[in-house]
Amino acid sequence: DNDGDGFIECAECDDTDAAVYPGAPETCDDGVDSDCAGDLANTEVDDDGDGYSECGGDCQDDDPTIHPAAPETCNGLVDDDCNPATDELADTDLDGFNICQGDCDDLNDTAYPGADEVCDGVDNDCNGEVDDELDYDYDGYSGCGGDDCNDNNPSVYPGAPEVPYDGVDQDCDGVDLTDIDGDGVDGGPYGADCNDTDADVNPDTPEDCENGIDDDCDGIADQYDDDCVAGDDDDDADCSCDVDGEPQAAPAVALLGLVAVLAIRRRS
Repeated sequence: DNDGDGFIECAECDDTDAAVYPGAPETCDDGVDSDCAGDLANTEVDDDGDGYSECGGDCQDDDPTIHPAAPETCNGLVDDDCNPATDELADTDLDGFNICQGDCDDLNDTAYPGADEVCDGVDNDCNGEVDDELDYDYDGYSGCGGDDCNDNNPSVYPGAPEVPYDGVDQDCDGVDLTDIDGDGVDGGPYGADCNDTDADVNPDTPEDCENGIDDDCDGIADQYDDDCVAGDDDDDADCSCDVDGEPQAAPAVALLGLVAVLAIRRRS
């Protein structure tokens, strides 16, 4: 026993290699008859050129379409991938469909005919297309990847015309349009801006008492607005006078004048 493997030269095929002896583990496709079975030509040669020998698991080494990892096809009971457990009639992923029933990926239980499509890069419903890259509402934008925020509504897509105050984000910027004039105050039925097309009209704007506009959105016309009473900074509308530094109301001055006139007439 030159190689000390427990077998004498007359009992093994190579007494110079301790890894070679009867019953030794066979290393596939290394060109060595490790188990001294004398079947090297039959087991380690890839006869059909598919990349697998019999030793490498090829269950039919005269057919290049049959080998480990070959796709199973609906061809009767042919074991294309040399694994009976994954034959075409088996439902490997237990989703209720085998490949002959249209399961396009029998190793993925979320992929089968009629499955709900989700944005996962998988053809979930097995219709031959990766549906999450399609444009369901045909508006030119996909709902996956964050582009179309509602891929079931063709009027909603990035850059779409925004309809204000409707509670719908048509242009997919994350919010509905509620401030048209950009003055920082929302308009519409629930906003405080009484004219959302004029940035100079909002509750924060000082009232201009001469323009006939409700600038501060308090709902009161200029002639009735408390901001426009005598004493406002409009000189033309200010009918008061200033006596000893104290403003006097115009009606009081007029009353004094009337009393003076009556007194003169009484003397006459």
